[in-house]
Parts: sequence; C-alpha cells; structure tokens
Amino acid sequence: MIQNIAGMLVGQDFGAWSRADIERIAGAAGWSVQDGEYSLPLETGGPLKARSMKISYGQDEFGFGEQTDLEVSETCAPEALAELHAATLAAVVAVLGPPAMVGGPDAWTFWRRPRVRLERNLRRSSVTLRVEPTEPAEEEEYKNAEYLPGWRPAHLWNAEPDVNSAAAKSLDGMMIYEAGPATTWDEFESSLRDLFVSLASDVPTLIDHVPHVGWEISEATGDHAVAGGFNADGVTVYSLVYNTTEYTTYPTLPLGPDSGSRVAQITVDTFRDWGITSPAGLRHECYVRNPVRLSAISGFRVPLA
Repeated sequence: MIQNIAGMLVGQDFGAWSRADIERIAGAAGWSVQDGEYSLPLETGGPLKARSMKISYGQDEFGFGEQTDLEVSETCAPEALAELHAATLAAVVAVLGPPAMVGGPDAWTFWRRPRVRLERNLRRSSVTLRVEPTEPAEEEEYKNAEYLPGWRPAHLWNAEPDVNSAAAKSLDGMMIYEAGPATTWDEFESSLRDLFVSLASDVPTLIDHVPHVGWEISEATGDHAVAGGFNADGVTVYSLVYNTTEYTTYPTLPLGPDSGSRVAQITVDTFRDWGITSPAGLRHECYVRNPVRLSAISGFRVPLA
C-alpha cells in the first residue's frame, strides 16, 4: 500500500511545514491528523503507520516550521519485502527521477530537492519513506556533526549512481559528514562488520545503481593487503603480499548478511597477523565502475590509501 501513496506524497508542496500544511497533505491522502505530545500521528485507515514530528526545543534555530518531517512506513512479511520496496522505489522515481544518492545500511535512496529518503529495513521487514524540508534538515545535520559529542552519521557507505546526471548535480553544495577515524580495534572491527553486512545485504537491492563495490585494506607502511568485492556474482575476499607470490583466496559466498559477517571475520583474522598496533596503521580503498562514485569512510574508519 505504501507504493500507492509514495508518489503523491513526494510530489506535494509542503509549504511552510505548518500543521495546516500537514493536514492538507494528509487530507489529500485520505488520512486524518491526530494530536500527540511530540508528533502528529496520522490515521491512515489501513496498515500504514504515519506521523509528522513537531518542532522541538532548539530546532527553531535551524529554520524549521511547526513540523520537521513527514514519515510513513509499512511492515510486511519478509518474503514480500523485496517486491514492496521495489514498487515503492519505482513510484518515487516516477515522480522525482533517479535517486541522487544511495547507500547503507537499510538500502536507502535519497533525493535532495525535495529532500526524500526511502529505506528498506531487513530486520523489521519494513519500508519507510520520509520527507523533510531541505535547508533546515541540512543545517541541523551540520550543527550535530560539528558540535554534538559522540555524533555519528546514519550511513556507513554512500554512492552517487551517476556523477554526470542531473540528480547528482542537485547535490552541489551539500556537505556529507563522515565518522571520525577509529582509535581502538573494537571500534574499527565493529564498524567493519557492520559495513560488510550492509554491503552484502544492500548491494543486491541497489544493484541497478551500484553494480559492483570492490575494497582493499592494506598496511600504511608495508606490503600486506586483504581485499574483496560485492556484486551480482556474490561476495569475494582474498589476501596477498605485494611484490611476492603469496596469495590466499577464499570461496565466493552468496550475497546476504551472513556472508558479510563471514568476510569481515576473515578480514579481521588476516590483519591481526600483521603485527600492527592500532587502526591508524591501516589504509583503505574502494573501487566502483564509472559513472558511480562511492565513499565508505564511515564504515572503514581508517584513512584512504
């Protein structure tokens, strides 16, 4: 059902993001607006859950109106999730065109003007669509990234499917804030596992936008490296020592969360044998095919090679 309403919602003019604007848009969808302490719950008369968050203390400095977003989600049987997500994505693309950016976790797709984010959550078996006012949302993200202790971005990796497209040009001037370098092995290994689980889970869903992701982790001052890739053929991993014939490969694994976790463990076991004392001794690279541009700084959390 979310696929039937998604195109209409993203094509709306939200005006000043007042309660009256939300009531107008809810009415166009055949919904009614309820009262809540922190949000306006929207009664959809069906399986959809929808709400619009009220502005909270401190958010007025970012330029928000009375409401800060509109979010609608649908939960379904796990076996129906792929079809529900694909249909909803197609409905949004029919109105807004191809996404400007995609990424993970949650196989999200993103448009900037209007600011729309569509996510697919495997654990909850749900699809969520969120619309926000662009400038206030970006100003809040900037302030949080710069001044909020312990802030982390929601993404582990992000990609522009076509850097030459009009969609990509809509990102001009937008800042993307990455997680800082890992200072402990626990931080690094945790983010790496999450990254590889995301890539193994999300690349299949986003395969039309990001057909292949290759990666390598190497010593900053040395010849050891471990590398691999995620694409339609599966998940690969191998290790090598440059300038030698030393090379170890592993069987290709099927795409999916378990394979991402397995490759992360192989990777961790490999670099533990290198004798490096901290993650600062590692470097990473990512490889994609033109015209895709990808960053996974927040997932690797070690410097680029």
